[in-house]
Amino acid sequence: MKRRSFLKIGAAGSFLAGSAGLVASRGNAMSTDTDDEFELTIAPANAEMIDGTNVWTLQYFRGPDEASPELRVREGEEVHFTVTNNDTQPHAFVVHGIPESRIRYIPSGGTRRVSFVAPIAGTYIYYDPYREPLNRVLGLHGAFIVEADDKGRTPNGSETPYSVSQHNPQMRALFDALGENRHQRFKGDGWRSGDLRREKLWLLTQIDPVLNERVASGENVRPWTVIDEFLPRYFTINGLSGFDTASHGDEDPHEGPAGRIEPSGREGEPCLLRCLNAGLANHAMHIHGNHCMELTESDPATGQIKHSANIYEHDTWFLRPMQTIDMLLPFEKPPDIPDDAWPPAEEPFPMRFVMHCHFELSQSAGGGNYPQGAVTHWQMTGPA
Repeated sequence: MKRRSFLKIGAAGSFLAGSAGLVASRGNAMSTDTDDEFELTIAPANAEMIDGTNVWTLQYFRGPDEASPELRVREGEEVHFTVTNNDTQPHAFVVHGIPESRIRYIPSGGTRRVSFVAPIAGTYIYYDPYREPLNRVLGLHGAFIVEADDKGRTPNGSETPYSVSQHNPQMRALFDALGENRHQRFKGDGWRSGDLRREKLWLLTQIDPVLNERVASGENVRPWTVIDEFLPRYFTINGLSGFDTASHGDEDPHEGPAGRIEPSGREGEPCLLRCLNAGLANHAMHIHGNHCMELTESDPATGQIKHSANIYEHDTWFLRPMQTIDMLLPFEKPPDIPDDAWPPAEEPFPMRFVMHCHFELSQSAGGGNYPQGAVTHWQMTGPA
């Protein structure tokens, strides 16, 4: 697989910044790493697309090697952000759904700071609201993950991704059933907090290289014209498209940017899918092999998170711009395989199943068959 990179071209000079994709995780690739102090720098960067095209973008950097970093905090903790603007234009910062996180104006060359208390556990989008939606679709966005205190344990001790105060009977019943050997449906293990093998990030966005080039050339693009004129050519998950969104060959399916996208595990090892849409186009995420269970969805307008009172199963879910949805991939035996044929004797593990977006533009970009689209796969590596 070809690894993609950024070239930072901001005021501080040029240097290579990161490997494949826009989102980079900190710490051990297998575990989460929360923090309460963040220093971000806004700067332009050239991003290499799946077809080799370099597109000018704007990014939040955390150090020289983390563009659009994934930021993780613990609920209830006081969080501090320091944001420096190395671009030639003014910018801003906010976590969608957390009004007190807003920095309204950061002048060129300026630095601003904000502190706030991390809200209930869940999946949030941070972005630049200045000249909305222009700066956001140019690349100034990322994932803000709030982890639950005490691993969100139910009264029975089952770990969940969510604040105990937000639990409802349906959610408790689901997470208590996962890994329960007496349960006829779910076999194997329960969900495990703090293990990135059990939690994947799908940050979706779209890139219109013509729009980006207009801004890069110095044109004063009017923000209110962006939606009507937006024509995306690249549809990305964590900054990657097509072939680059999954591990291949001898690569470790849990390592690197593709490993942050691709779910991989044995039967009975459920995986949380944090789905975010930071772009302007709708997405319809469609998965093969299992049905997924909708745990939460946010209001696209306010960013407020709603926990599912009825946990429906879906093979397709609709993701609107500026919306987040958490889905649980149960890693159970595919329902169309008879019980007496499981585990399969002739079809070897790993068993791979596709996830692709049903939004027509993302399927046909670059000539069809997802060369520049939002697609990946998940794999089951063995029976429970």
